[in-house]
Amino acid sequence: MDKIKTLIVDDEYQARKGLRVLLAAEPDIEVISECSNGQQAIDEIRQLAPDLAFLDVQMPDKNGFDVLAALDHERAPALVFITAYDQYALKAFEFSALDYLLKPFTDERFRQAVERARQQCRQRRTQHLSQQLLLLLEHNQSATRRDGAAQAEPLRRFFIKTGGEVHFVSVDEVDWLEADSYCTRIHMGKKTHLLRGNLGGFEARLDPKKFTRINRSAIINLSRVQSLKSWFHRECLVVLSSGIELKVSGAYRRRLEQLLERLG
Repeated sequence: MDKIKTLIVDDEYQARKGLRVLLAAEPDIEVISECSNGQQAIDEIRQLAPDLAFLDVQMPDKNGFDVLAALDHERAPALVFITAYDQYALKAFEFSALDYLLKPFTDERFRQAVERARQQCRQRRTQHLSQQLLLLLEHNQSATRRDGAAQAEPLRRFFIKTGGEVHFVSVDEVDWLEADSYCTRIHMGKKTHLLRGNLGGFEARLDPKKFTRINRSAIINLSRVQSLKSWFHRECLVVLSSGIELKVSGAYRRRLEQLLERLG
């Protein structure tokens, strides 16, 4: 297993030093950086993408909760909060903290937190691999359908059942489509409708000149794109005419830019 990239965040030097000493005894843990304040922690997490962070709650300027509020939750590391005050415990778990270490803690209690973090990091990596394989499978299936000699005519209308009635909605009225478990949710301004069928199935039936996937969970109507905003790493945000902003994963960014260029 690859080493667990770990970040230490605490405004006290001695506290950071103590954590580093304890983590040095864990062969699969690699401390990649230390931060002494909240803003530095935000910058380091965005740049280094650690698997795990030991995060002090009370720090000048930005506290531990401010750090989490500034991050993309999909990219946030596994979190172990550290503080001398137990009144923050409930709030820490509301922020999906993996564990909560109350100073002063014993070596045994620290090892328990590390083991819990180790298990979660393994689980995350397994889930990420599964998602990548699913994405590859959906991409190959879509390519096969597009390249087939007897490709079906693109989907033109959605069939929506509401109140015992069936309504027909033109695909041109849809802003974007969102994966919702084994179903797909279509968004039209402030209205949404849940349809049977996964996102990959709809992707294969939509006109690829009008609709494109921007991440594992979303497909957009290209005619609804208002602008693109740079983000960090290879990702960006697409702004639709409805005002909503959606993340464009790095793997899909170039394809989206090429399609928008063709539309002029």
